[in-house]
Amino acid sequence: MQHQIPLPFKLQEDFNFNSFIASGNELVIQSLKNPAEPFIFLWGDTGTGKTHLLQATCQYQAQHSKTASYLPLKELIALPAQVLTGMQTIDLVCIDDVELAFGKPDWEEALFDLFNQIRQAGGRLIVSSSSSPQHSQAALNDLKSRFNSGLPLDLKPLSDEGCIMALQTRAQKLGLELNQDVAKYLITRFPRDLPTLWRLLNKLDRASLAAQRKLTIPFLKSALTNEN
Repeated sequence: MQHQIPLPFKLQEDFNFNSFIASGNELVIQSLKNPAEPFIFLWGDTGTGKTHLLQATCQYQAQHSKTASYLPLKELIALPAQVLTGMQTIDLVCIDDVELAFGKPDWEEALFDLFNQIRQAGGRLIVSSSSSPQHSQAALNDLKSRFNSGLPLDLKPLSDEGCIMALQTRAQKLGLELNQDVAKYLITRFPRDLPTLWRLLNKLDRASLAAQRKLTIPFLKSALTNEN
């Protein structure tokens, strides 16, 4: 019998349900928390928070005395597909960016086998992708069929209000004061995906500290001159 030690990918502590702005995605969070959902296909555009939610689900699972493993395919896809061996012994397996395995026969077969093994073991599997299961580019038809057999969750982008709330929450953690007008300036002049906005906030944090300045629109214009 083959055994695979769970891969040691650390979870980001702040990637939890409490720090996720759920505006418009409340049903998604309810479903991710629901232990009665054995397979979930979470999909949405880049920057909508898929990684955050997968890690949040793993942390939530651990808080309820269950085992969980977060597997980012961006870091795993260069390895042999055998790294998935034995994962069915874990209560919850979350696979991020599953589309990276499409067109790779060994990985598609391994995912198909893992799906069946987890179902037989009574565990849970959650995968994330940039497109819906119906538009999956998986070459293995059996794998496509499995993807379409679970609960599809479409992660909606944040509204203006939700985006501003997320920015202000993040800024507060950095010790920054970000008022409504300044936050609105950011989301109307830069890409709205959260990784980009977080990067801008980190840059503003450093610039504000160096200049001993508050975050005002004139300061943002000077500090982010090269970002446009």
